Amino acid sequence: MSDINIKMLSEDALIYAERNVERVADLTKNRDDNSWIKSEFPQPMFVEKRLKISDFEIAENPGSSNREIDYKNGIAIYEALKGLPRYILTDNRFWLWLEYEKFYKQSRGMIAIKDKGTFLRSWLLEGEGKRRTLLVFGVLSRLFYRVKFSIDLQSGDKYHLTRWAFENQERYRNLTFRTFSSETQLVRGALKGEMKAVSEKGYEVNEFYPKIAKYISAFGSARLLDVISEDDIAGLVYRRMMDLYKEKETTNSETVR
Repeated sequence: MSDINIKMLSEDALIYAERNVERVADLTKNRDDNSWIKSEFPQPMFVEKRLKISDFEIAENPGSSNREIDYKNGIAIYEALKGLPRYILTDNRFWLWLEYEKFYKQSRGMIAIKDKGTFLRSWLLEGEGKRRTLLVFGVLSRLFYRVKFSIDLQSGDKYHLTRWAFENQERYRNLTFRTFSSETQLVRGALKGEMKAVSEKGYEVNEFYPKIAKYISAFGSARLLDVISEDDIAGLVYRRMMDLYKEKETTNSETVR
C-alpha cells in the first residue's frame, strides 16, 4: 500500500469532546457511520502532519470477541505505526484520528460504549491514568501495545509470544496494571516464563497471573527491575509459576483425601 500522512484531532475538537462528553459518547454509540462528525465538531477536525506511515486496514471484530482477528489487527496496527515517535503514540489526539476518521466502523464495534466512563477510557483515553488507558482500555492503542510489549525479535517466530498473549488476555493484562509495565523486557520475560510453565504442565490456571504480576512488583521493591535481564525475569516467573502449580496440586490432593 502507499504511504499516507498521519493526522491528529485538532485542539478545538478535543476540547469540544471533553466539554460535551455525554453528547459525543451518545452520538458515537448510536451513529453507524461517521458522517455526523463534520457538523458536530469544530472544523477542521483533523490536522495533517508531515509524518508518514504505510496505509493499512483492519478487520471488524464486534466486542473484540474473535481473538484471532484481534491478533491480526494488532499486528497490522503495530507494523504500520511502530516507526512513529513516542510523543505521537502516547497522544490521544492521534488515536482519535484513527478511530473517528480512518477506522470508525471497526473502532465503534470493538468496545461497546455503555456509558460516559467507557467513552472517557476507551476513546478519550482519560479517567484512569494515561499509561493504563493506553495499554489496557484504548480501542486501538491496547492492540498496538500488546504487540509492542510481546514481540520477540530474537525468535524465529517473532510473534510467538504475541499470539500467546492474545489467546488469553489474562496472561498479559495483569502485567499492564503494574508500574513495571513500561519495561518491555520485563513484560516479554514474564510472558516467556508463563508460557514455558503452562506448556510443561499442560494446563492453565488463570488465577496465577495476578499473583505473578504481584510477585514481580514485590521482587522489584527490593531490586531495580529496569536492570534485570529478560532471561532473568523469565526464569523467576517460570519458577514461581511452577511453585504455584505445586501448591495447587498439593491442596487438591489433600482435599481429595
